[in-house]
Amino acid sequence: MPESSAQDLFDETFCDLPLTAGHMPHLQAQLRCAPALAPQPVSMCLPVDAPESSTPIRVPVEETDRQAFLDVLHNQEITSVLQPIVSLRDGAVFGYEALGRGPAGSLLENPETLIQCALENGCMLELEHLFRRSALRAARQMPTGIRLFLNVNPNIIQDPHFGMGFTKEYLTRFAISAEDIVFEITERESVENLRGFKQIIEHYKGQNYQISIDDAGAGYSGLNLISDVQPHFIKLDMQLIRGVDKDLTRQALIKSMQEFAALTNTRIIAEGIETEEELATLISFDVPYGQGYFIRKPSPSPRVVEPTALQVIHRENKIKNRFFGARVHKFHVRHICRPGTVVPPHTPIRTVVELFENNSKLNGLCVVMGEVPVGALTRNRLHEQLSGRFGFSLFADKAVEAVMDRSFLSVDHQCTIDLVARQAMRRDDAKLYDFVTVTREGRYQGVVTVKELLEKSIELEVANARQLNPLSELPGNALIDIELERLVRLGLPRIVLYFDIDNFKAYNDKYGFKNGDRALKRLSSIIKESAAEDDFVGHIGGDDFIAVADGRTAQRVCETIINAFNESVPAFYSAEDVQRGYIEGKNRSNVEERFPLMSLTIVGVRANNYQSSFDLARAAAALKKQCKRIQGSNYQLEA
Repeated sequence: MPESSAQDLFDETFCDLPLTAGHMPHLQAQLRCAPALAPQPVSMCLPVDAPESSTPIRVPVEETDRQAFLDVLHNQEITSVLQPIVSLRDGAVFGYEALGRGPAGSLLENPETLIQCALENGCMLELEHLFRRSALRAARQMPTGIRLFLNVNPNIIQDPHFGMGFTKEYLTRFAISAEDIVFEITERESVENLRGFKQIIEHYKGQNYQISIDDAGAGYSGLNLISDVQPHFIKLDMQLIRGVDKDLTRQALIKSMQEFAALTNTRIIAEGIETEEELATLISFDVPYGQGYFIRKPSPSPRVVEPTALQVIHRENKIKNRFFGARVHKFHVRHICRPGTVVPPHTPIRTVVELFENNSKLNGLCVVMGEVPVGALTRNRLHEQLSGRFGFSLFADKAVEAVMDRSFLSVDHQCTIDLVARQAMRRDDAKLYDFVTVTREGRYQGVVTVKELLEKSIELEVANARQLNPLSELPGNALIDIELERLVRLGLPRIVLYFDIDNFKAYNDKYGFKNGDRALKRLSSIIKESAAEDDFVGHIGGDDFIAVADGRTAQRVCETIINAFNESVPAFYSAEDVQRGYIEGKNRSNVEERFPLMSLTIVGVRANNYQSSFDLARAAAALKKQCKRIQGSNYQLEA
């Protein structure tokens, strides 16, 4: 191919991309040499429409050669499909992952094959530009405020030309803001220059882009990458999700990742969800986000959740929310009572004996007249009544009302399990472990055992302990999300306060984590002491806290907390640092800098001003960014 035509081809192909002349010689050389090169066999995965669970089978494909790949670049035959990432709490679409595709029906349709060809031919950056432009064009169809997840090779992101596609001016052409873009960094790709990579990541974070680690669990260096990058999201590899409903090891790993995420203010996304059972299991573990074929397959335009998946999400959350966040003193016995075995008072004792003999697990039954319980009979009581030389002969043909216990324990279905347990344990030793009858407006509802009461009490306490931040013992992200969603859904006129300690990292670096934890505990105590008794207070993670206050008292609460925090700050520093009014340390760019003493920033947003908890959190983040420009402790409440 003549050099002039190669130049024209390059200009035509990438005229809409912010590439510099530095890319021209490389692609020109590729185009000049391509016809003279013999076809290069590459590996081909299964077709793009194969089930998501399919394991890629690599076979040599002679037809997919270097020239065919360069033709794809020349003709810009890259399109994007969008797969929704949804909230596993309510089914709302949180974002879309853009997935690049080659020419439909060709061997290059599969993105894995495209990427392999790009790596073999040194054209990864050119392919990434086409992927990116196609994704941004597809994103024009997305509603505002929805995140766009873009897959990025960790080594490509360090290329100086990469950032030219994410300038404010360039994104404006596609009506997208930096806050709506999430870079997905795959765990399976090794990072050649870790130090430079971390600096680039911090740069993009500073520009309000967010970072996700993709395929977590698919490789062996994932934990190191997560630790170095400190991402906003972690996407669990589909191999961890596959069959999670049946695999205890996978369940333990996902629970551990959830605990890690709660401590580091990171969100988990489960990808590759293909069955109802997998989805239900992930919801029970409180994984916040998910994607997969069961939720919705990728499509050229943004699509919502499949109706079947949405039904599962609503059903499982309804079940979970009966228990989640409940305390023993607020949990009603109606949630755990079961039907039990009932007989009318005139039932012959001979028949009751047969019931017990035919069911070894039956330890007691309730005697009900109409719908009203009038007595109870346990296996032990029956044996006592029928024991003796002539016991059975005397009672066999009598009715059960002759031997039933008329002073049995009966409770209303609205009684809390702690109250029921206390009443049960106050009974005589002989009846201590008898079942408890549950009624509703005097009518029989079921029974519950002391064992079931104690098990549920322990389960609730353990579940709540797991949802508390271990440092502050305040509700963590899962309970915070539930509270915010409740406020927004009901449109309650409450002020949501966000707290952030300024210069906390510098303090932590100099004085150590132990002293940093002391400062966090002190702030959590101040917030709890200053808030009203019924106000919700939570610990998002690190030095970020949240509280929900009445709109009429929010200003007073902010002032009280700031005054108390300012008074406590000097106690955390040496006398010399307090006198100077600053400490010296290195900033995120590893440059020495002077940092003022810790101060507190508080912002408040009104819950009834927003349609979703996501919109509320975004508004608070924008307000906090403005407020932190003011030196020293201060607060700002939304009008």
